[in-house]
Amino acid sequence: MKIKQIPYQVAIIVTLCVYLYYLVYRVRYTINPDCLIFSLSFFYAEIHGFISLFLFFFQIWNPKERSSPPAPPGLSVDIYIPTYNEDISIIRKTALSCVNMRYPHKTYILDDGNRPELAKEAVAWGCEYIARKERVDAKAGNLNHALQRTRGDYVAIFDADFIPQPNFLDKTIGYFQDQKVSFVQTPHNYYNVDSFQFRIDKGKEKSWNEQDIFYKLMMPCRDYWNSTFFTGTAAVFRRKALDDIGGIATGNITEDINTTILLYSHGWKGIYHNEILANGLAAKDLKNYQTQKLRWAEGNIGLLFTNNPLFVKGLTIPQRISFFAVIFGWLIGFPKLIYFIMPSLMILIGGYPIGSFDVSFIWRYLMFLGVILVGFKFACRGYGKVRYDECYLMINFFIFITAALKNLLRLKSIFKVTGKGTHESISIVGIIPQFSLCLICFAGIAWGGLKLYYGVSADFTGIGTAIFWSFINGFFALSAIELVTRSHFKRKDFRFIGTVPVRYSIEGDSGSVSNIGISKDLNEHGISLVTFTPLPIDKKISLSVYLNERILQCRATVLYTVHRHYLPHYLHGRMFVYGIKFDELTRNEMDLISTYCFNTIVPRFLYKFGERSSVILKMFFKFYNHERFRRHVRRKITLPLVVQNNGKPSLTAVTNDVSISGLSFTSYVPWELGATLVMEVFTPFGILAAEGEIKQMRAIGVADSYFIGAKFTQFINQSEDVFLSRTGKGHQESLSRWLKITPDGRN
Repeated sequence: MKIKQIPYQVAIIVTLCVYLYYLVYRVRYTINPDCLIFSLSFFYAEIHGFISLFLFFFQIWNPKERSSPPAPPGLSVDIYIPTYNEDISIIRKTALSCVNMRYPHKTYILDDGNRPELAKEAVAWGCEYIARKERVDAKAGNLNHALQRTRGDYVAIFDADFIPQPNFLDKTIGYFQDQKVSFVQTPHNYYNVDSFQFRIDKGKEKSWNEQDIFYKLMMPCRDYWNSTFFTGTAAVFRRKALDDIGGIATGNITEDINTTILLYSHGWKGIYHNEILANGLAAKDLKNYQTQKLRWAEGNIGLLFTNNPLFVKGLTIPQRISFFAVIFGWLIGFPKLIYFIMPSLMILIGGYPIGSFDVSFIWRYLMFLGVILVGFKFACRGYGKVRYDECYLMINFFIFITAALKNLLRLKSIFKVTGKGTHESISIVGIIPQFSLCLICFAGIAWGGLKLYYGVSADFTGIGTAIFWSFINGFFALSAIELVTRSHFKRKDFRFIGTVPVRYSIEGDSGSVSNIGISKDLNEHGISLVTFTPLPIDKKISLSVYLNERILQCRATVLYTVHRHYLPHYLHGRMFVYGIKFDELTRNEMDLISTYCFNTIVPRFLYKFGERSSVILKMFFKFYNHERFRRHVRRKITLPLVVQNNGKPSLTAVTNDVSISGLSFTSYVPWELGATLVMEVFTPFGILAAEGEIKQMRAIGVADSYFIGAKFTQFINQSEDVFLSRTGKGHQESLSRWLKITPDGRN
């Protein structure tokens, strides 16, 4: 056990002790016999919360850190892509990525839709095609059907929308040198960050996803207890282990966790490799999101009746606790409903779940609430966001209740495929529970206010507290409704957020105009382009898009311009943003863009937006970067950059940050420390040409990506004027002013 985990474990113990003390106090002194049903219901919700917190803390006790062993040569590996009705364009991206993985393998498309057009495409992609006529046991049956018709010793499984990195097998197959390892699971990550399951802060370069805490914290910690589990995709299996349990488990719509329990009960081990090596497509609308959640909830709760980990032979005690924790976590719907409606019902009905709502209770409750919130946030090591978590519980609580009732009533569960690549309009039916809660909460607030105003009740403490919590619950309900109904998707195909240098040229009456700009986002259909010269709308232009060592040359149409009102006035007329559509790209050219997006843009985005610095480091860097303590402060500004080094071809890149003394950029090739560079930086104020010296060079944990830091040593051809002040309409117009005026990193 590592020393650095001790503070988190102490926080866990203290938090649970305080919670237990609060429960003992509650049952001894505050159960209200005059309103027993209310009082016991509320106490049940609190007990459920303690058990849930204990099981959660057990799962995050100690994360296990692994380094992948080298991949041994000569292993026989099959790749399975199970599909039913997904769009062929989505399957194509997955299939090509699987085919292009570096480690030798065979790729199979398992089509439960039995589509002739897909069979034809599979051959063109370099895949083998397997179909079946009857869809018995859904996805599990599809996989088992393929296991009977292939011979690979190892099997990797990817859903139709999950695109693996080229090094996926290189990073995972080495673990199987341990003969007891049955599978290796990797994290799920979703690349369409415009989904309502994400929170993106571009200014602070931070992102949050609903499943971050599970895949980035819980699964590495479950690995410590040897209880990580197969999560349906982005995993590799040993065929011998699957044969030992009769193949992928059937009889439950969550075949993944069911299969895992059977493997562990037969003495096999599981491995969690905590590195994102595949990226999928998140549900794009509430209907498909709820379909997915309901399937997961039904299947996991159903384990209580079909393969209960508390009674399955062969599991260790930590494994039993860990898998029961998964099941219990899906039963949170009922206690959450009690928490959501109880404050308003207190006001509307007049019954109180707390028998003695006095100062003695209030200070204990405030202590309990404060310790729980702080302890939870600290123990989650930066991944837990209480406000966001509560918002998503508000979205999902009714789904969890539905799943629990269906299992209790023993209603048959049906495997429904989550729609991918589609976006259905929001239905009022999907938000009826949240809308009803809004009405209940605000009715309680209004009635409580009237009671106090007209003197019907003098209980300002009790009613005031109930009004406060009703307001909080109503706020979360409104937030959930707003989140799932807002316009997230402006286009069918997601644009990847990333900067790519782009040369453009326009043929006009007075000759051709050529310059260089950068992308804000990109996909195989178009690009959002930032330029420092105006472009004509509805006109054809020529583009050269720099995709690492490949350059895509194509024609495109300028569709519209984006008005950037937040720009300083002196950049008006100097910086422009255009929406551009590619014209008639070939399939290979579209694949080139798609491959670059998944293999370069997504990993760099994850690296940039996924860092979790400690509070101390954050304070240090904020202090160090302050203008009073540094001579030249680096600003996060992206600008086109052309770099030349003696005897090497020029590199076209994009700056990460710029100051008056130097800059940094990301390169797809390494550079030598101390090397002399000639740099041209394209700015709204002209071209800054300078000589420089490389002071930093490091790999940034992303394939073919290197951070390069360079110091200016000499400006060329009066380029220093770009930094100097120019007078225009009584204001300074210079790069130095721009660097000072954009501390939030926007450009």
